[in-house]
Amino acid sequence: MKNRRLFHVHPEKYRQLLLVLVFTFLSTPFLNHGLGEILSGLMLFYTLIAILRTIELPRKLLSVYIVVAVLAFSLQILAILNVFPTFYRGLGMIIEGIYALYLGGAAYWISRDILENPKASLDTVRGGVSVYLLLGFVWALLYGMVSLADNNAFSPSLRLDDSLLTAMHFSFTTLTTLGYGDIVPKSPLALVLTNLEAIAGQMYSTIFIAILVGGYLARRP
Repeated sequence: MKNRRLFHVHPEKYRQLLLVLVFTFLSTPFLNHGLGEILSGLMLFYTLIAILRTIELPRKLLSVYIVVAVLAFSLQILAILNVFPTFYRGLGMIIEGIYALYLGGAAYWISRDILENPKASLDTVRGGVSVYLLLGFVWALLYGMVSLADNNAFSPSLRLDDSLLTAMHFSFTTLTTLGYGDIVPKSPLALVLTNLEAIAGQMYSTIFIAILVGGYLARRP
């Protein structure tokens, strides 16, 4: 049975997603505090919508994704406005957990699509880079959750402000195995997460390059 979709999928479906992810990443340093946090939330919400326009899912599952995206964005706005100051820490962990599951699911579905359709095309490259960026975002959210639960999990703390900028910096430093210099994981959970991200980054890069080479060779006469 064919999937019924709520959104039309463009032949170059990963182009918009990659542009949104890159813009969200580059704009993070300038979207802190007050209005900046709201704009950052809007950018992340638009990223979720771009994901929905990319992945091919059954209509019911896609509807669940939409509800989760709206719920996460609504909770984030409530946290930014400090509506429930008593539950700020717990609410923050819930929000970041929902976003992490959402983006992690998107990375899985896009990776699956690339594996099932290993064509060496420019859009395949865009999809692969999008998954790589999504992995960095997911781990940044996980680090943010760990830091909320234990402020001493990293040295210095990742929660120097209300943004995820420091967590994103640490995440992509780990993903690319660049090496630490300014931030070091301290708690057992933080150590395990950093090791897992470094392994995932190396394995994904190797597998994705192999897929591209295999797809290119398969298309040769």
